[in-house]
Amino acid sequence: MGSNTHDAAPPDSVHWHAACAWFFRLGRPRLLAFLLVCALLLPGGLQQARAAGTAPNGPGYSSIWAPSNKAFLGTAANTTSDVWFTGYNGIISEVFFPTADTANTTDLQFLIGDSGHTWVDEEKVATTSTVQLYNAHSLAWQVTNTAKNGRYRITKIIYTDPARNSLIQQVTFTALSGTLSNYLLYVLYNPAIHNAGNNNTSSTQTYNGRTMLVTTDSTGNYASALAASIPYVSGMTSSGFVGVNDGWTDLKASSNCGSSTCPDYTMNYTYSLASNGNTAQTGLLDLSNGGSVNTSIATSITFSLVLSFGQTSGSTAAATVAEQTLNATLSDTSNMLATYVTQWNSFDNNLTSPPAVGSTTAIQQARQQEYYLAANVLKASQDKQTGAFVAGLGVPWGDSNGDSDAGYHLVWERDMYKIASALIVAGDSADALRAVQWAFNTQQQSDGHFPQNSYVNGTPYWNGIQMDEQAFPIILAWKLGLTDNSTFVNHIKKAADYIVNNGPRTGQERWEENSGYSPSTIAAEIAGLLCAADIARINGDTTDQTRYTNVADYYQGMVQNWTFTTTGPLGGGYYFERIDGNGNPNDGASITIANGGGTYDERTIVDAGFLELVRLGVMPANSPYITLSLPVIDATIKETINGYPYWFRYNHDGYGEHSDGSNYNGTGIGRLWPVLTAERGIYTIAAGGDADLYLSALMAAANASGMIPEQIWDVAAPSGYTPGTPTKSMNPLNWAMGEYIVLLFSEANHRVVDMPSITYSRYVTNAYQPHSGWVVDYDPNQLHPGKALTIYYNGWLASHTHVYIRWGENGWQNIPPDAALVKRSDGFWQVTISVPTDATQINFAFHDDANNWDNNGGGNWNVPITA
Repeated sequence: MGSNTHDAAPPDSVHWHAACAWFFRLGRPRLLAFLLVCALLLPGGLQQARAAGTAPNGPGYSSIWAPSNKAFLGTAANTTSDVWFTGYNGIISEVFFPTADTANTTDLQFLIGDSGHTWVDEEKVATTSTVQLYNAHSLAWQVTNTAKNGRYRITKIIYTDPARNSLIQQVTFTALSGTLSNYLLYVLYNPAIHNAGNNNTSSTQTYNGRTMLVTTDSTGNYASALAASIPYVSGMTSSGFVGVNDGWTDLKASSNCGSSTCPDYTMNYTYSLASNGNTAQTGLLDLSNGGSVNTSIATSITFSLVLSFGQTSGSTAAATVAEQTLNATLSDTSNMLATYVTQWNSFDNNLTSPPAVGSTTAIQQARQQEYYLAANVLKASQDKQTGAFVAGLGVPWGDSNGDSDAGYHLVWERDMYKIASALIVAGDSADALRAVQWAFNTQQQSDGHFPQNSYVNGTPYWNGIQMDEQAFPIILAWKLGLTDNSTFVNHIKKAADYIVNNGPRTGQERWEENSGYSPSTIAAEIAGLLCAADIARINGDTTDQTRYTNVADYYQGMVQNWTFTTTGPLGGGYYFERIDGNGNPNDGASITIANGGGTYDERTIVDAGFLELVRLGVMPANSPYITLSLPVIDATIKETINGYPYWFRYNHDGYGEHSDGSNYNGTGIGRLWPVLTAERGIYTIAAGGDADLYLSALMAAANASGMIPEQIWDVAAPSGYTPGTPTKSMNPLNWAMGEYIVLLFSEANHRVVDMPSITYSRYVTNAYQPHSGWVVDYDPNQLHPGKALTIYYNGWLASHTHVYIRWGENGWQNIPPDAALVKRSDGFWQVTISVPTDATQINFAFHDDANNWDNNGGGNWNVPITA
């Protein structure tokens, strides 16, 4: 039967069951004859006997997660309901319960077929999906999936029960051709209970007369229950193993059926149990709703599909919750959704109103709506039981990664700092405070350090040491006024001491791949120590106040000596490296790039991490170290797409898809990161410029739902992919959504709104300025052993291309290699040296490339050092 002959299709199975029952009144001979007709015309007929009982041949294909480009996500804006949902291509993907780091599903979708069994569609690939917020100030979503062949439409309103652990989809199935009698609608659910999909047990269960599809994890403690407000067709549910005897394989796989025509588009498997494997569950929904809908006339039906969860008592708890949620939706379909929306509206109403930024009213309104979406996405990424924020509700390249990959639904202190800082800007300090208190009380280790990342219960996932992550909780505490003595002594002091004892070198920089001296990491360490010093002052601890301030000052003076090369092969040769292994940026040591990127001279690898020195108030925006580095990264790692600027993490990055578009698998090609566009925009504001272009670039990088991704395709995008659109890495990346908020408010206020004022005050506003007209100048307060001494020069060599200093101590002893100076905007050249601990005098003179010397008329400069 052709796909365009719906009206000629036999009635659906429900109506034939009813017809057969009526003929029982006809008497035995006529009954037996008609039973044969019924058997032939029922779905599947006598073509193939249905397989029942326990599903064989487990455990099925290995479980994988869903793709990570999310079109929608949400949760209730309260701490009562512990369910989070995500979705892509119009269907549900990972659903999290009972914490934001615990996924329980791969996907949940519909299979749609005709009652004549001539075709079956898979919703996520056979429909065109449009997604929009059900309410502009909530995370309820309206999803409309229209069949590409024009046969049907599925509309869903997706949200969670604000009072229970249930995901709700209010579904309307509409026949665009024919009537409901021409269609069969199946649910197809692939669970992955408690972060694991390879050892689930699924079954059909009946609770209070309602059929449910139930799955438990290997312990039986965690469970899901899938139920609908309309019944499943009697006997037409099944639990099988993925790729072996699940519903998709049954209905669509050409190798599955035994007849001459494959596939037969018929549900032949009705297994009641599938144990210990990667399971999937299928149920044929009764579109007549138990006979109350005349499917021969009706063209649409609306019902609720509920996925509920339980713990400790497993399946019973999940089924009980599903029953309660369904009963609530049946008795009042609007109130539950209205409550969900109202709670989100209340959250948004308490946020700081977004500024009107943009050249037109339409642009301003679009940016304001993006602000609310970003704030709500960040709020939705907070674990309700603990207050911790996960980096993203998904797994990058999830469709090729399985149980062993926890993805981004873990807690990184760096990401959490960015999220919390953005929420503070948005007016939500309460959730930021919960997060930093969790960091101190749950994640911080006994020696004071914070792990690379962790689950929300504080258990480390990876065990790298990233020194910026030791500083960020301190900065957050300072921003939030969390300065009480107990927090200082038990947490802040321990973290600051860890930085003093282990910094400035880091085991991993912010890209989590290489060890050494990183400008971005050191910027965070400086800010963290200065905030810790201020908190020590508040608590009357002048000893630690002085100690932390001294170390911060030393790092601030020396960061360019450790990471700024003056012998580089890029640009003019003067710029910040991405990272330096030993703190000597001119020695040409090798660096091996992670993810198969290769091995290179470390002077050839650059990123934009040095902009954190400005972002955190550690250097002025017009510092020559910054301004000399900008053209180098722009020439090396910048691309312009549709007029918008974007940057790679660094050159030779391997963290991205391969050249053919296949998923990252430990190697690949790094793509463009919109978060770096936001950082450049924030720098531009710090430098007194306008960041409107960068705001537009961020929004252009978002998907159709407004989710700003981790990466977008570059100009070398593989065939089939569009430059400037999200790749298959994480979307949304919470870091990127947070940076949008900060950039928006920074643009409106003409200042960097999340910068710690204490660092800016010390290192920019009150920084020592050389005296106009002096040949040599320096800050007398730095003339002490162990200090970083910055020397300013404006002598007769100042007009030359390069200037160098030669220096020694105590009468020209221990002379290091000559160091290059950099020229400031005020005409002075500057260089910083580390005053040796045994120095009583510093001796120095200057020269240029042609060996012309300025040695103070032959006497050199000889500066006494005070003990």
